[in-house]
Amino acid sequence: MKKIIWVIVVLVVGGYFTNSYLENKTARKVEKAEAERIEQAAKSAVAQMVSQTNAVDDWVSHLSKGEKFRSEPILTVELERLWLQNRPILFIGSVSDIATQDQSHYMISVENNLSSSIMFDTELQLSLVADKVRIDSFLNRNPDLFKEYGFNNGVAVVARIKTIRTAYISGAEGAREEVKIGEGELVDIFYTGDILF
Repeated sequence: MKKIIWVIVVLVVGGYFTNSYLENKTARKVEKAEAERIEQAAKSAVAQMVSQTNAVDDWVSHLSKGEKFRSEPILTVELERLWLQNRPILFIGSVSDIATQDQSHYMISVENNLSSSIMFDTELQLSLVADKVRIDSFLNRNPDLFKEYGFNNGVAVVARIKTIRTAYISGAEGAREEVKIGEGELVDIFYTGDILF
């Protein structure tokens, strides 16, 4: 009789853990499928934004020369050739600041972040004049934009760059780091979250 009880207990416990494992596996599959759907939808929306604005979206690969990481400094003349065109550029990054420019415009700062599949030793940023109504609407649609700074706040920006300047900041261990800043106007913006491009 004790053996039967032990067998029943083992079967019940084993069944519980098997069922729990299968439920977790199914939930992970559903989560993964949903994450892939969201990623595809975001990439499709960004591609549509690039198409509608005729934006240059391959400048990153030109700067990286086909590598995943570029350690040598980026020269301003390189960015001038790629950014100062009759066409706007696509910039993947994160919003680092928004300030009032005047009654109808903000100055929005966008910096490169971890959502790019290519890394540069030289930091790249944009400083863009943007319509207040557009940015307020964007912020209302994405209220969590600044809550997980650096991890879930990616944006795709289409911008018309007019000038490029160089600034220097104090980096890790007090080292002087160069920042190239493209100045111009915002054409379009889309929230990408933590999606890698």
